[in-house]
Amino acid sequence: MSLRTAVPILACVLLAMPSQSLAKKKPFNGAELITGRGIKPPVETQVVQFGLSVGTSPMASLLGYVKDDIRNRAIQECQAAGISDCAASIKTGMDQLAKIPDATWEKINVAAGTTPAMLDQMLKDAGLGNQQVRGEVVTYFSGTTAKERQDAVGAARIASKAQDSVNLLLEPYVRVNTKWVEVGLSFPFTVRILDGRSDADFGNVTLDLRSGKVWTSGGVHFALTGGVGIYLPSGTRAADESARADLFQAPKTMHQYLGIAPYLVVGVDLSQWLLLMPHIEYLAQIGVRDHYPHSSVQVLKYGLGVVAFPSFFLNILAELNGMTPLKNATAFNVLFFTGGLQAKIAFFRLALAVEVPVWTAERPDNTVIGGVPIGKLSKYNILSRIAFTF
Repeated sequence: MSLRTAVPILACVLLAMPSQSLAKKKPFNGAELITGRGIKPPVETQVVQFGLSVGTSPMASLLGYVKDDIRNRAIQECQAAGISDCAASIKTGMDQLAKIPDATWEKINVAAGTTPAMLDQMLKDAGLGNQQVRGEVVTYFSGTTAKERQDAVGAARIASKAQDSVNLLLEPYVRVNTKWVEVGLSFPFTVRILDGRSDADFGNVTLDLRSGKVWTSGGVHFALTGGVGIYLPSGTRAADESARADLFQAPKTMHQYLGIAPYLVVGVDLSQWLLLMPHIEYLAQIGVRDHYPHSSVQVLKYGLGVVAFPSFFLNILAELNGMTPLKNATAFNVLFFTGGLQAKIAFFRLALAVEVPVWTAERPDNTVIGGVPIGKLSKYNILSRIAFTF
């Protein structure tokens, strides 16, 4: 065998070899999943971890369909009325809609909950002189409830400003583990990269408390972890627009809601070869700020996480995570697959994965999260994490 052939083979063998100390003395080492809930590790495995999680979601044209629908219907009505230069006139009207100040928009949102006539007058007073655009905004959900009219107006507002963009959810975090309880704290924020500029907004500060126990029998480790995630309503308003990028992370950007999510995880550690972690979670969101769409939103989350070769240098991550709506949560009805790799060198961790929808329930184009229409979601998300574990 030539040296040129032997060196790469030897390198691969060395990288693939497990650390015997990790395999024997540290149960549930490498139990961190990318999307789903994981097992609380025993203190001999982990005491402190800190790092940065990043989710990248291309969001091209996600809201453009709303803008196109309003614009096209307005143009048709304009042309039917025999008015000339309809396309240019409607474009001007949409531009005016985008430029209305936020303070004025709050008054328009309140008017949307009263009568269509008052809403039309408020839009006119705000400077939207184009009658066709006003008419389509007002009748976008013709004959529906006051709440749905407010959602429609919100959709029109967001759609008028919609651009192709890339959404980043960045989440620096720290976890401190004791014998009985592990405490995690993270500070998510979003960055939307648009043509020629970037917008940054704070998400909801997130607290995670969990406790659990590990048992060992015949070289196999078993674990049970119970915990609760708390999403404090501390984010900025514009962060809501990132909720549609990744539904599993949406509570971190929905500034109007206090989120409480108790969960349960079962774990099986088959020595150095395989970790299995099924989990179930109940997410309750309570409206506490601004004009929240629903006073209560309830979702059931579930999933199965698998880590192959957890004690080796390179781990294989695979997850199947789903969401089922329980109350006022039509949008949260989806099943996602997440797959990727994690490299571990001593106390350093680096993970990279891709999240793609396996199944999505049929939903009308006016389905909203926090007033943001999500009839079309990002088709995939690129997830990464860099961490230091001691």
